[in-house]
Amino acid sequence: MKTAVLLLVAAGTAKRDEDLHALAARTRTEHRPAVARSAARAAKASRLLADHGHLLPPDLREKGQDLLNEHEFRLHAALDSANPGPALAAIEKREAGYLKAFRKLGGEGAVSKARKLPKDEERTKLRATREVLFEATGIDAEEPVWGAPFRALEGLFRAGHPVSSLAEREAPMEALGVSAKFFEDGTALTRRYHVALQPPCDCWTFGREAVVEQARNVAESLKAPPLVEAWLDSIAADDTGKLPSVGFGVSAEDGACKLYVLNYGGNELPPLPLVDALPRTARKQDRASSVMVSVEWKFGDMKTQQMRQYAVEAAEGDVAVARHTQDERFAGDELVAALDGTFGVKQSEDIAVTAPFQYVGDTTPPLVAAPLSKSGLKLKRQDGGIDSNAETDAKLAALLKDAAPGAGAWLDKSRVIRHALSNVQFGEGFVTLYRHPTVFGFVDPSSAPQHLALRNALTKNTHSLRRRLSGLTACDQAEEDFIDRAVWGSNPDDSTCAQDGKNPANAGMCPQSCQDDIACMIAACSDCALVDAVCDEPVDLGAHPSLASGDLRFQYKAPVVMAGADGSNRDNIEGDCHTYVDQSDIVQPLGRKSLEGQLEDDVQCKDKHQDDIDFDCWVESDHNDAGTATIVCEGCSPDGTQSGFEAAMATFFQNLVASTGGPCSFDASASLVALGGASGSPTNSKYSDLDSELVPDDMKVRFPYGDNGLFDVMSLWGPEGCRYPYYGFLPDEPLCKDCSSMAQAKEDVLNGLWDGPCNDDDPRGDDDSLPLPPNYPGCGCDCADFLRRDLSCTSESCVNVAQAYAASNTVCAGDKLRWDTTSSSTGCETYGAGSPLTGSACLDAAGAVPNATCYRTPAAISEPGFPWPWPDVCYHMQRDAALGRRASALALVGAIVMMV
Repeated sequence: MKTAVLLLVAAGTAKRDEDLHALAARTRTEHRPAVARSAARAAKASRLLADHGHLLPPDLREKGQDLLNEHEFRLHAALDSANPGPALAAIEKREAGYLKAFRKLGGEGAVSKARKLPKDEERTKLRATREVLFEATGIDAEEPVWGAPFRALEGLFRAGHPVSSLAEREAPMEALGVSAKFFEDGTALTRRYHVALQPPCDCWTFGREAVVEQARNVAESLKAPPLVEAWLDSIAADDTGKLPSVGFGVSAEDGACKLYVLNYGGNELPPLPLVDALPRTARKQDRASSVMVSVEWKFGDMKTQQMRQYAVEAAEGDVAVARHTQDERFAGDELVAALDGTFGVKQSEDIAVTAPFQYVGDTTPPLVAAPLSKSGLKLKRQDGGIDSNAETDAKLAALLKDAAPGAGAWLDKSRVIRHALSNVQFGEGFVTLYRHPTVFGFVDPSSAPQHLALRNALTKNTHSLRRRLSGLTACDQAEEDFIDRAVWGSNPDDSTCAQDGKNPANAGMCPQSCQDDIACMIAACSDCALVDAVCDEPVDLGAHPSLASGDLRFQYKAPVVMAGADGSNRDNIEGDCHTYVDQSDIVQPLGRKSLEGQLEDDVQCKDKHQDDIDFDCWVESDHNDAGTATIVCEGCSPDGTQSGFEAAMATFFQNLVASTGGPCSFDASASLVALGGASGSPTNSKYSDLDSELVPDDMKVRFPYGDNGLFDVMSLWGPEGCRYPYYGFLPDEPLCKDCSSMAQAKEDVLNGLWDGPCNDDDPRGDDDSLPLPPNYPGCGCDCADFLRRDLSCTSESCVNVAQAYAASNTVCAGDKLRWDTTSSSTGCETYGAGSPLTGSACLDAAGAVPNATCYRTPAAISEPGFPWPWPDVCYHMQRDAALGRRASALALVGAIVMMV
């Protein structure tokens, strides 16, 4: 990294934001909007990294910080240059690329989910290992029957990871729970455990297909009855809803087996066979309420089963509800009273169960309710913690010495699983104790399988950064595969590029694994392969009122007056008050809600569950003077419209300034007057932010990927050693020879400034001692060759690729994607052969490419004899597409076509 960039690292995030805002005020008038936009984007990125950077692997967290530092460095460099305009345009293009990637990773929805994940560095390192299972239960994971659920859990986290990498030990501890059933006669069942193949949270998932596949394996090993298979079929087919929590429980001594299904987050249970015929619990439930249902059977009995429904009382501490609704079962129960007095009861379970029955599909006889055999209580956390506690366990063992002989020994042995005692269930002559996880989301980002599962959860129901018109093109898929391989490195069996690129021994070099991945992407995206795009124009609700939804985001600026301001003091908006306004709940003192957290609790948003609502607030610093401040909040609307958002925000802020205002002290009367000048803005959500099925057809376009697409992806996501001047990633032939595609690529490559073959500046990198090619910096040979390409354009050729491919009679006025094919259109920008090109050391003053001395990268994909990878190496790529793309240009691929 350059010395200048290293100095910027030390400056700190807050200082960077302040400097960039100040820089905008000092910039020449014509450049202020671009600098202000960049400053706002950098400030938001800084907040996101500060709040959620712990969810990234350490190397990517560091890279995120480096990108912020580099962003400021480039912005200053652009303004110091002789011609800031093109430099600022290049920066804006890079920002747009990162914004697309942000949307691909779930955007604001992912931020909302991430905010709900707990922070505990120690617990993220806990693993549900075979040793833990054996120590807590005495069950060997290799046991053919009783180890099957645990092996299924391992299978999810091991998929795509070699066993030698110990990926089989990567399941988080929260995926495992244990229990024991104690009888008054002194006997006990302690070989019991359960696993969650899908947890009840948006914290990790391997997807519906993988979860159901592993669940089927467990069902087969446990010789499950047909109803279990029918439930799994229903879960597999319900691809329109959210995947519910799915798990298995086993009790080896008595052969009991269970399949659990639990909905969460306000989402309905899938239409499981017979679930609507379950006996009702006392607390009336619907399919969207939080309810767990199960199928229970004895190992070997593949005909007979029971079903059970568990409902949890929403109000804490209400033991009386359980006593009243379950036939006075707990009335006068001294043990329950003792538990309540010693530990407190968090919630009571309401359970309904069927009599044993045989499932015969639609002709299954009506289900009959069985008498309740047990009732349950949930215990409150002790000392606010979720860890097992020896002192607490000892108190419980003393209380249970008569009702559950042997409980003390089990509590000691099972403490290895680290969960505090969560549940106690009572029945005639028995007590069952549970150590089940109660908080989910302790994901270790340094574990590749766990981080993949986390990304799956955060990005669920999102799409590629290019929305699909129909299906998934081979090129779109190849680009996604490359980013997954080069950035995330989720599957070492597929590619080791991410790992190899971080190896210090490969500094300044492009590892062969990465070269193969680049070649796979090129093979799929050559010959004018098409990709999908959506207009990045803000949504026009006037033209498309049906798009009003909770997914649209609006902005509201609320001017307030701080109490005690003397006309020059702005300190009242600093300190705790500034943190309250500008930071999420993650950094708030225990028990305090941030301004964002209050909004997320108080504001309802159209078609959004409360758990999915996300607000972002900050202090607009350039308005903080004379005791005033402007608080800006961005979020969703109760009715999906701007007017509905402004009304909700006006009510909220009027109540806020008239009350305590959290740690902020407002001048209520002056603030109420100032709020009369509050303003909202139309949605800043773009058509490209919406789910594909919601986007109007006239806002979509499909056009060639071309060299421009390759250049963008490599500039944003290519490993350092796989970029210029270390590695030449541009092939010797254009990915698309259409005039518009080639013209756009030429313009973007020239405006790349610090990236690509036409870069003539000292390269970025952590080590300035890395060897550089002769004649560098200067004209790159790939740049000269690229600029000499015949554009195949005429004077009437359209050089706007979106314009050339958009459907007739449509208009898009986006930031980076524009077209107008209406009858009133004046036509697209046409190619001018005499237009001079600028911006590269390869060009002379007239824009020509003289035969000058140039530098060649040490390695390049355009070298004769480059070992293009076999199609099977490209993994997800469609085989026929991979073979056909380069057949016209590469004899090797032609030979492969003949061989297969």
